[in-house]
Amino acid sequence: MMDKDNLHNIHSLPLLEETNENMPEFGGGLPIIKYWANHTLSPEGPKLWKTLLHKSACLSCAWGTGGQKGGFTNEEGEKLQRCMKSVEAISAEIKPPVPSHFFEQHSINELQKLTSLEADGLGRLSFPVILRQGKSHYERISWDEIYEIALSAFRKTPERVASYSSGRSSNEAAFLLQLMMRSLGSNNLADCSDLDRLF
Repeated sequence: MMDKDNLHNIHSLPLLEETNENMPEFGGGLPIIKYWANHTLSPEGPKLWKTLLHKSACLSCAWGTGGQKGGFTNEEGEKLQRCMKSVEAISAEIKPPVPSHFFEQHSINELQKLTSLEADGLGRLSFPVILRQGKSHYERISWDEIYEIALSAFRKTPERVASYSSGRSSNEAAFLLQLMMRSLGSNNLADCSDLDRLF
């Protein structure tokens, strides 16, 4: 069983002590200021501030967070416009990668017990993994092997080809994905927002 201490030891940077119970329930005020302070004063704070001040779009909802005006001014010209989800998404993106040995040490059964917040806190994937039939652990595989698996899937009949996109990807990437799927003759275009409505 993977305990909280074990989760904290997988990176040199400590994870923020957040649970679904202590996440702010308000859209503003002192709870949000405290939440921001926890994130921006953490070890990942300097990288977070650099990204927050950049002219960009929110990684969570794609709303302009800076646009041509700069970091904390939205497209409407309103000041101090960064939501908690934006900070959360950026914090997840700048975490160190999950160590390669992590998946050898932790089974699918253990990983399924993590909350979304705990799973996000593990870091980002920097290499492909696969769960082979009958196995209990993800296995790291090469990029060449994952390309072969993808090519094999794309060669199947269009009804057997499907995609799944994330709200964390860019609009441009989502557009290209649906173009590719349609060119293959498939209309199986699942998105995380579609599946969120099922639960």
